[in-house]
Amino acid sequence: MTNTDLNDEFMDILEKNMPILLKISKAYTNLRQDREDLIAEIILQMWKSYNSFRKDSKVSTWVYRVALNTSMNYKRKQKTNPLASLLNETGDKDIFSWLIIEQEDSSEIDLLYRSIDDLNTIDKAIILLYLDKNSHEEISEITGISKTNVGTRIGRIKDKLKKIITSNN
Repeated sequence: MTNTDLNDEFMDILEKNMPILLKISKAYTNLRQDREDLIAEIILQMWKSYNSFRKDSKVSTWVYRVALNTSMNYKRKQKTNPLASLLNETGDKDIFSWLIIEQEDSSEIDLLYRSIDDLNTIDKAIILLYLDKNSHEEISEITGISKTNVGTRIGRIKDKLKKIITSNN
């Protein structure tokens, strides 16, 4: 395969899976600039690992794995930087806030994302995969958690989210 073919194939994968990157970046950071940086870092990591992608699994599974691992590493790095953590907690207050999802954000979606943000990194990954209609088997493959444990954790995460959401109302 020529470099041009490889570039075209990668760009096609990127275009088809951009909604995944947008959702994950929104769940892992509140600031628009940080989302842009995180998406750029995810794309870079995807490009670096593209040649080693064996195509044993679906492309979207590989995209999720790279995006989630990169996002978790990003979040860990932010926790060591107190200023970045403080800024990220305050979120985007700009009235011209960057729309990260193709549709209009509703207050319910914003509340859900804020609630998901309160979860630990692995629970956040699991619920994002679940909300994106991935099967328990796919979630297991992406996260490395057993299929049975995925089902159990989804139930617990839903309970946590209900408590968070009801306490915010």
